[in-house]
Amino acid sequence: MTGGILFPALLLTLAATAGAQTFDVAVIKPSAPGARGGMIRQMPGGQRYSGANIPLKLIMTVAYSVTDRQISGGPDWVATEPFDIEAKSESRHTSEELHDMLARLIEARFQLKIRRETKQLPVYELVIDKSGSKLGEHEPRDLDYPPMGPAPDGLKGTNVTMQYFALVLSRNLDRTVVDKTGLPARYDLTLHYSREGAGGPVRLNGAETPDSDAPTIFTALREQLGLRLVPAKGPVEFLVIEHAEKPADN
Repeated sequence: MTGGILFPALLLTLAATAGAQTFDVAVIKPSAPGARGGMIRQMPGGQRYSGANIPLKLIMTVAYSVTDRQISGGPDWVATEPFDIEAKSESRHTSEELHDMLARLIEARFQLKIRRETKQLPVYELVIDKSGSKLGEHEPRDLDYPPMGPAPDGLKGTNVTMQYFALVLSRNLDRTVVDKTGLPARYDLTLHYSREGAGGPVRLNGAETPDSDAPTIFTALREQLGLRLVPAKGPVEFLVIEHAEKPADN
C-alpha cells in the first residue's frame, strides 16, 4: 500500500479472500495410537467433511484432487502421522466447493504452504469409445458422494463425475488420466479388470488379486463402460510442500 492506494494484485487477493467459503466448525487432532484403517470423505448433505486416521499427504490428494505421486517435499510426518478431521458448514455446498474449503482448512491449520509446478508428461485421455457410452446416470438430487472403492476384481463407484473417475484411474495407473469425455452428469459404475495393464501392474488399492483371465483395464473400459484411454502428452500439475506444521490444539 502506498499513499492509501491498493495495488491491483493486492485488490484481487483481498477480493478472493473475502469471497472464500470456509467451514463454520472444524476440529483437527492426532488420531488415537494404534488406530486401524483410514478414510476421508464428504458426508451426505453437502455440509461436512469427515476423516479418520489419515496423514496430511493423503488429505492433500483429496483437497487438491491429485495423486500422491504429484506431491513432494515437506517433513517426513506429512506422509506418516495420521489425523482425524471433522469439519461442518451451516449451509450446503457443491462437492467442488467442499474440496476448496478442505484445502483452505488444511492450509490454515497446518500452516501449509505449497508451490505449484507444471510439467509436460505422457498422460491418458479418457474419451467416449466409438461404440458409445454405457454409463448409467445417478439420481441428480442425491447429495451423497461416497469415495470410489476397490472391488475384488476392479473398481466400483456410486454418484461419481467423470473428472473424479479420471482421478481414480490416475491413482491406479502409471500416468495421469485426463477427462475428455464431455459427460456432465454423475454416474454409477462397476469396472472388472485384470491387475496387468500398460506400464506395469495396475494397483488395486489393497483389493484381492483379480482373476488372471479378466480383461485389461483398457479392454474393460471399452467393453463395460463404452470409454477408452488414449495415450497423449499434456500438462500435469505437481505440488511441492514448502512449509507445514502440526496443528495446534483445537
